[in-house]
Amino acid sequence: MKVHPDEFAMAREYTSTHDFERLNPEQIHQVMVRGRELHKWFRAHTRLHAAISILAIGSIFTVDWLVWIALARWFVAAVPGTWALILAAIFTGTVHSWLVYSLSIYSLHEGAAHNLIFPGRSLLSRAARFLSTNMCRLSAAEPEHYSECHMAHHAKFGTEDDSEFLNFIFPRRLWLNFLPLGSFFNYTDFFVHRTPAHTGSGATSAVIAAIYNGLYLFMLYRFFGLLFTVIVILIMPHIGFYVDRLRQFTEHNLMPLENNSGARSLGVGFWGLLVGGGPWGQPCHLAHHIVASIPWYQQIILHRHIVGLLTVTQRKQFLLKPIVGFPALLWAILRESNHFSRASAGRVLAGD
Repeated sequence: MKVHPDEFAMAREYTSTHDFERLNPEQIHQVMVRGRELHKWFRAHTRLHAAISILAIGSIFTVDWLVWIALARWFVAAVPGTWALILAAIFTGTVHSWLVYSLSIYSLHEGAAHNLIFPGRSLLSRAARFLSTNMCRLSAAEPEHYSECHMAHHAKFGTEDDSEFLNFIFPRRLWLNFLPLGSFFNYTDFFVHRTPAHTGSGATSAVIAAIYNGLYLFMLYRFFGLLFTVIVILIMPHIGFYVDRLRQFTEHNLMPLENNSGARSLGVGFWGLLVGGGPWGQPCHLAHHIVASIPWYQQIILHRHIVGLLTVTQRKQFLLKPIVGFPALLWAILRESNHFSRASAGRVLAGD
């Protein structure tokens, strides 16, 4: 992803012409105090943290295995017929695609960028860290480029040097990702999971992903046949990638250009876990931006602390609405950004 000067100009204009109730110094102080307490606990319980990380990774692979080995096979056997096979294939492909997305964002974000999955210094910890930061390659993601961009995102947030600048994104850059095989082809530069140009590390990810997913599809073919496998192939590259793009489109879009108030939290309800990639994804993004040195389960704790500090107005700005949640947020961002673009783009981009 690269910074588009026109989007940066639009973001500056939007934030300067719209009221926003930012976190005040006392709120930020209370969040930082709680964040330091959580960080101290994290550093003092490295073995327990390692066990939590192993359970998180293991749960993703276990659920993926249970879906197609147990649930899909049981359903196809219990409800014979072509339509049952098609439904089972759609379900299997969708769940597998989302789980690979969940694994990928955990590996990229917590592992490659922040070194929070296995941060120890022992030989075993370093080996586990190598594996956890490279798990994302199973989905063809590239951890080295992502890490570099993401850390610049934190250090230079909301500036022209923010290599993941997301505070204003023209909707067309989102929609281009929804073209077929958008996870593989550069219809737009609105992505961060792979390099914009071919590199050796990117090629390594492509080979690892091809081997892993090739074995997965071969097993599906052996158990369920050609039709089932073809349906899974058509679904697998898309669902998780689409969810990931929707998440990143909404995390900072139309938010202030400052780290302590420039992110939304989707929360740990249905929409937050679905779009955020699970609890170890990024459902609590505001907490992460304020205190970036704590792991996912402590981000959830800090998120709940932050929610208790917010005013009614701030809750509307930083959090999802009940029930309608993410669809309402996505629609509001699309409507507002389109309206603002029509009203202001000509003047702002002309430099007036």
